[in-house]
Amino acid sequence: MNITPTTTTVGPPTMTELATALMIALAEIRQVTVAELETELAGGDLEIASPEAVAAIATLENGFGRRLARVEDLEPERLTSVMSLADLLYRRWPAATPLPAREEP
Repeated sequence: MNITPTTTTVGPPTMTELATALMIALAEIRQVTVAELETELAGGDLEIASPEAVAAIATLENGFGRRLARVEDLEPERLTSVMSLADLLYRRWPAATPLPAREEP
């Protein structure tokens, strides 16, 4: 007899998954390929400007359907690189709240 669960459990993303999602969002924001960003990242970490970080956070929040950052997280000195931003979002994940449902026009 096979028993199939009726619900799936989805755990929080790993740091690697968040960093990858950030790279994809950042590539879209900068209008470059992910491969180009990965080449830059090969030297260590990839610096990002605060407006890019805010746009990337918004993209991830929409993708994951969760509020991942707080207002105090949006200070420029906290959003300096892909890895620092991935770390921030990873630490915020347990307290992340679902985004409100959007009404379709």
